[in-house]
Amino acid sequence: MSRTERLIVLLQYLRQRRYPVSGKLLAGDLNVSLRTLYRDIALLNSQGANIEGEPGLGYTLRPGFMLPPLMFTMDEIDALVLGNKWVIEQNDVVLAKSAHSFISKIAAVLPEEQRAQLYCSPMFVKTEGYSKVTDNNSILSDIRKAIYHKEKIVITFFGLNNVRTVKTTCPLSIFFNNEFFLVSWCEFSHEFIKLQVEKIEKLEVLSEKYIQDRILLLKKWGEKEGLSESYLS
Repeated sequence: MSRTERLIVLLQYLRQRRYPVSGKLLAGDLNVSLRTLYRDIALLNSQGANIEGEPGLGYTLRPGFMLPPLMFTMDEIDALVLGNKWVIEQNDVVLAKSAHSFISKIAAVLPEEQRAQLYCSPMFVKTEGYSKVTDNNSILSDIRKAIYHKEKIVITFFGLNNVRTVKTTCPLSIFFNNEFFLVSWCEFSHEFIKLQVEKIEKLEVLSEKYIQDRILLLKKWGEKEGLSESYLS
């Protein structure tokens, strides 16, 4: 990878992060030394990028810097297609519709050769689906909206020994590991709850918002689960 390509990739990495990312992680992703990373960041700042941070604390790219137009590689298109098809296979009707719309918008701005690859990709995916989620087909959509608006939810679910339980929680994330899980924070018990979505019998979104920092809570949950920083970025 040339230095120019590396600088563009570095900008992409920083643009994708919503909170500071460590220099060690960036250097590892780029396969360069920390000293080289620091020089690259200094060069980008001299060219007009506003990268804030310092060694040991992490870096973030402030809005306002325009990236040059980028072409997708063959591997990037295959990854995009595979992920898009996976979303369509799930039982969230709203996301499936959005996935179709998304791929059409991407196709509209691609050169003809890459557009052909987008529609003729060899990547396919098939899942069995989640019938219990489909029975209450708005549940994933409701969870996503509650997360974006930081609204508390009341969930009725089947817990240990199949006992019906009701809890008010702060939804943080939808986590997928062969099936969908709701990750939330319970203010009453001060603990994280990871619950199979299919076990939720009823969900009510409240107008009351929670004040905790969702990203900070999610990072703490990730540390508890042993998930890497790059996974949650």
